[in-house]
Amino acid sequence: MHNFSKLTAVAVVGLSAAAAQADVAFDANLELDTTYTNQVSAPATNARASDLTLGGRVEVNAGAKATSGDAFVAGRASLLLKKDGSTGVDDLWVKFGNTTGDVTLGRFEATDLFPVGKDTVLEEAGYSTYRANALRGRFGSDTFHGALGLNAGAGLRFELGMVFSKDAGASKGVRPAMVYTSGPLTLRAGFESVKVVGVAGSQTGLGLSAGYQLNADTNINVNFAKKEDDRAFGLNATIGAAGVGLVLGKGATAAQKVTTVYGAYTLPLMGVKGASITPALSFSKGGTGTDNQIAARVRINYAF
Repeated sequence: MHNFSKLTAVAVVGLSAAAAQADVAFDANLELDTTYTNQVSAPATNARASDLTLGGRVEVNAGAKATSGDAFVAGRASLLLKKDGSTGVDDLWVKFGNTTGDVTLGRFEATDLFPVGKDTVLEEAGYSTYRANALRGRFGSDTFHGALGLNAGAGLRFELGMVFSKDAGASKGVRPAMVYTSGPLTLRAGFESVKVVGVAGSQTGLGLSAGYQLNADTNINVNFAKKEDDRAFGLNATIGAAGVGLVLGKGATAAQKVTTVYGAYTLPLMGVKGASITPALSFSKGGTGTDNQIAARVRINYAF
């Protein structure tokens, strides 16, 4: 709590000092998750007992943006106070540039090449699918992450991300990506050249996605990702307050196979503005020697 208070104070003082130069915004929200997972007994690496847990956090956000003609500088900090008493940071980045191009530095997420929609709960059985996100972002304090964005006009944007770390087991490399938007259609494509520190060789991943906005409340995504022997296919839809999805994953062995379906529905909570409750469920069937994974979650959100 003490560290969180100091971090919050520093963010508030810094952004308040810039208030005369920029549009500053503050907001906060609470998220609580009550989650049940069934017992999984095989394989040993996926062993777990059935469990009922309550987790959550309070998120405090501060953001600012200032302009000078065509140029701009923007920043955002998201501070987390967690239920277990620990503190953390979600976003912490600065972005600067103009309408032609920009640079983002800090802790952030780059272009999503495998959007999964309303994934309130998505627990996979044994095998974790590759979703073209090894270099996407929100890395720890010892990792450099930057992205150069170029707006090519007519709905086309290029992004080149770079991640660097010397920590053993950490991923580093480059991540070029492209997003093309035309009316309700959004196409995404990108690569990841991933090197794991301390491990010989490198791997190249690919992500492709097509999204279509049917109307203001309905969106559909079709995704594909591949890295070496790992492949994943995703299909999901968000329809108003509801969301459903399917993820198929396959690796090099019979055990590295998984089919996961998930869904969620958000309801107002007690008629209070900014408060909602979301029941969610996922079912995952694993490969050879892997038990099925069932997860149920009830999420309460309150923005204040």
